[in-house]
Amino acid sequence: MKLSTALVTIHPGEVLRNELEMRGIKQKDFATTVGMPASVLNDIVQGKRSITPEIAILLEAALGKNASSWLTLQAERDLEVARHKEEFIQRQRDIEAWQTIQDCCNVNYLEKYLENGLGKNIHEKISTILDFFNVKSIEDLRESLVKDVNPAYFRKSGKFENNPVNLFTWKHMAYDKCAKIPHPKKFQIDILDDLIEGLNTILYENEQTISRIESLMNEYGIRFFLLANQKGTHIDGFSFWKGTNPSIALTLRYHKIDILAFTLMHEICHVFRHLNPQDNKNTCITLTDAKDSLEEKEADTFARMNLIPARDWQIFKERNAGVSPYAMASRIREFAYKHQIHPAIVLGRYQHDFNVFDNGRGFDRSIN
Repeated sequence: MKLSTALVTIHPGEVLRNELEMRGIKQKDFATTVGMPASVLNDIVQGKRSITPEIAILLEAALGKNASSWLTLQAERDLEVARHKEEFIQRQRDIEAWQTIQDCCNVNYLEKYLENGLGKNIHEKISTILDFFNVKSIEDLRESLVKDVNPAYFRKSGKFENNPVNLFTWKHMAYDKCAKIPHPKKFQIDILDDLIEGLNTILYENEQTISRIESLMNEYGIRFFLLANQKGTHIDGFSFWKGTNPSIALTLRYHKIDILAFTLMHEICHVFRHLNPQDNKNTCITLTDAKDSLEEKEADTFARMNLIPARDWQIFKERNAGVSPYAMASRIREFAYKHQIHPAIVLGRYQHDFNVFDNGRGFDRSIN
């Protein structure tokens, strides 16, 4: 047994030895009195053997000293020995560290996300988490969390509660997944119009949509991937720079083509207008129902205008202003096919602008 420092509490065997010496009793004779092998008694007085409840009762009978007092001395000694064992000291530190880590990140997210989990014991879990966040210490992890909770990008939703620790963890899951994606082609800022045209074609056709979006984005130098929300997060999209390329992550909280289209265009606006290529720490995360900032409002406008031409939409609204929402299905489809826009995207825009959300029967909004 390796101890970190010298012990302060004396072993009850030393108290017994002093008691016998003070009374002038030889150990051999005392062993005979209590019916104990002399070797066992010698181990006790040498501090090599513990006093058990049975032995404590015999000592009480022979010396008149309460059995519980012997057990108290033994318990105090055992506790100090345990506290001084290097193995237990490390385990105690790990427990304290683990409690701190749980205040800095959502360990349940990481346990599910990482292919091999966090590890078999707390020490392994701590090491895995520090590696995942690319920090050397828990203090570095805490500092990273504090720096990351930026009000400009973590906008609190009025409808959903988003815990900054959950968002921080989810973001780093996105960074990790992004790092595993093959490096895309060189990003060029002047390709926006071509990119939007290509995406609108894919969204209209809605065939192998996600894989085609991923390929097209890669061609234009943008990493694109899906990362599901975790319990307690309400994220729609996330855009950020990684190295020399921007990245977009979508959660697809609702598996609907119109919501995919709007969120994708929203994040593209962030990439081209709000992110700073020179600052990899600059990010935009879109939270459900959190649209208060100027960046979010601009991204919403950008998405609407690039999914449906503004002038065409205005004419459509004026012509159908007096038509019952429940008689609009054929008109929505006619407009959609005329302008080569997926009908569900037109439906979603109509529902938003006219504040009617129960007239979508018959429309297929799934992502194919």
